Amino acid sequence: MNFDKPSPFDGVKAVSPSGVIKVLFAVSLEAAMFIMFYAVYTETIGLMNETYLSELPVLGGMFGMLDPDANASHIISILLATFSVATPLFIWAEVHRQSILDDPQEWFSHPQNQILASIAGLVLIMVIGLEVVNLYTLVARGAEGGFVVQQESGVMAFLAQNKGLAIGVSAVIAVINIILALFTTRAFQSLKSEEK
Repeated sequence: MNFDKPSPFDGVKAVSPSGVIKVLFAVSLEAAMFIMFYAVYTETIGLMNETYLSELPVLGGMFGMLDPDANASHIISILLATFSVATPLFIWAEVHRQSILDDPQEWFSHPQNQILASIAGLVLIMVIGLEVVNLYTLVARGAEGGFVVQQESGVMAFLAQNKGLAIGVSAVIAVINIILALFTTRAFQSLKSEEK
C-alpha cells in the first residue's frame, strides 16, 4: 500500500452544526407548509371524490391496503401541494445557481433569460393565485350563503365576516411560502459553501 497519495478528503471542511440545524429547521418548515397546503386543497378541491384508488385495476390492492378511503382527490391535492411548495424553491435555487442577484441587469440583457424570467413569473403568479383562491375558499366554507356566518367562532368566523381581511391573510400566507423558500435555499447554499 502506498500511503503517500493525498487523501480524497483534503480540502473538504467539516459542516458546522449550526448549518445543519438551519437546514433541518428550514426543511421542517417546508414540510409543515406542504401539510398545510395538502389539508387546504383536500378541503377545497372536490374533484373526483367518488373515484376511490382501491378500485384501480392494477394498483388498487396496494391502495386498498394503505388507505381504503383514498380517492383521486387526494392525489390531486398532493400534486397541487407539491407544486405550491416546490415552485418557489426551484425558482430561488435557479436564482442562486445562476447568480442572478449578483448582476441582474446583465442577466436580463439576454433575450433568452427574459423569456425564462417571464415563464417563471407566470408560473409563480399561478402558484400564488392557486394558494390565495383555495385559502379564501376554505374561509368561505366556514360561512353559509355568501359569508353569513353560521355558529363558527374564533378566527374563521372573523375572517368569514371580513372578506378583505380573508383575502389579505390568504395573500400573506402565499408570500410567506415564497419567503420560506428563499430561506430554505439560502440554508442549503450556505451548507454547500461550507463544504467547499
